[in-house]
Amino acid sequence: MSNNQFGSGSDDPSFPRTFPPAGPQPHQPTAPQQQPQPTEPQSQQAPTAQQSSGYDTYGHQNSYGIASGPTPAPTAATPQPWATSAPTPANKQRKGPSWGGVIAIATVAALLAGGLGAGATYALQSLQSSSSAQETSTADEKIKTTEVPDWATIAADAAKSVVAIQVGRDGQIGELGSGFVYKHKDSDDLFIITNNHVVASGDSAGGEVKAVFRSGATVATSIVGRDPETDVAVLKMKDVPQGVDALPVGNSDALKVGEPVMALGNPLGLADTVTTGIVSALNRPVATSNPGKSDQPEVATITNAIQTDAAINPGNSGGPLVNGAGKVIGVNSSAAALPGTAESGQAGSIGIGFAIPIAQATWIADQLIESGHAQHAFLGVKITSGEVSRSGVTVGSAVVDDVDSGSPADQGGLNKGDHIVAFDDTPVNGAVSLQALTRSKKEGDTVKLTIIRGGHPTDINVTLAAK
Repeated sequence: MSNNQFGSGSDDPSFPRTFPPAGPQPHQPTAPQQQPQPTEPQSQQAPTAQQSSGYDTYGHQNSYGIASGPTPAPTAATPQPWATSAPTPANKQRKGPSWGGVIAIATVAALLAGGLGAGATYALQSLQSSSSAQETSTADEKIKTTEVPDWATIAADAAKSVVAIQVGRDGQIGELGSGFVYKHKDSDDLFIITNNHVVASGDSAGGEVKAVFRSGATVATSIVGRDPETDVAVLKMKDVPQGVDALPVGNSDALKVGEPVMALGNPLGLADTVTTGIVSALNRPVATSNPGKSDQPEVATITNAIQTDAAINPGNSGGPLVNGAGKVIGVNSSAAALPGTAESGQAGSIGIGFAIPIAQATWIADQLIESGHAQHAFLGVKITSGEVSRSGVTVGSAVVDDVDSGSPADQGGLNKGDHIVAFDDTPVNGAVSLQALTRSKKEGDTVKLTIIRGGHPTDINVTLAAK
């Protein structure tokens, strides 16, 4: 197991590289000029018990992974990020470069699902009434039921704030993705949040990024900033269409497994598409490979993701995932796919998608809007994945190999050799898990770390810094 500088940038040679190396890039089939086609994900070999499972970006990036180590051997599935690529002229097939990351989790994973929705009175009333579950009898069993969100109303309202994103160069569209309108916390200015891997190819000479609204209005945008380490990017519209408003922001920290969600976006270039599902899991650690900047062609992205079974397909990247109140609680970013589907051109949703929690996405977006750059919370330790006995049971852990002098970890009392097994009571099963949980926090947040030291469990509090 290689050492990892927890909280450091991907340019640090000790940064974890737990996801499998990207396979060769498949060529895109030539498609009719009038019909943009999605970028196909790269293929990955099914991981062994000593590897993280991985999946390719829906283009050329790898994204989404869990740290290798004592976790169970993953099943044969390959995760992928999802942006789509438009066809190139005949005899000029291209490799789709967008749709960011490779996931390594102990499941069959597919690129993240996202959903978008706007607030609706009916939906709000439904959620309020659902706080007291009703019991109905079915034979000799009792089933707890709740009101179903008014998805038709939510979709109609939310769609006004969702955009299809077109990324091109010299007038030729290259990639397609999704995004949604966001209002900066300290002003009334409107921006668009999307994924870094959706717009990265447009951040160069000759690059163009346009946003297309449901009304058909198409506006030119400029890239305010993009953060490869979290796969978040922000666009500024040169003209805001009349009647456009921001999507209301929900509380991703209050999500519960089983909650209903809706993903909205532009899959396969089919704008105004919505799919529904539930929150399948929370705190899913995901390590991906993302397009960087000029000095870093590729950057490791780590996300403490929301997992959903709402169908997500190429082109959904950057779109919103909304709750039953019509509020955005995540940003679609990646999904899992079965091995071999990328090469055959048959990759699509298998019901395992991932989204960046909105609390993390908006914190990064606000920094990009204010300065064009983003900082990230860090502990200041070098770690590896390991395992340790806890109450007679062997569990996964993040093993502290070194502590940076004066860092938050040092000030909090972490020592070399400590096994970190929980982060604010959320289990830590390896290095990437700890990194993902830390990255989801903000500068100044105080977290409780449960460690095993000398065979004995203890809790310590650490106040995070940012860099």
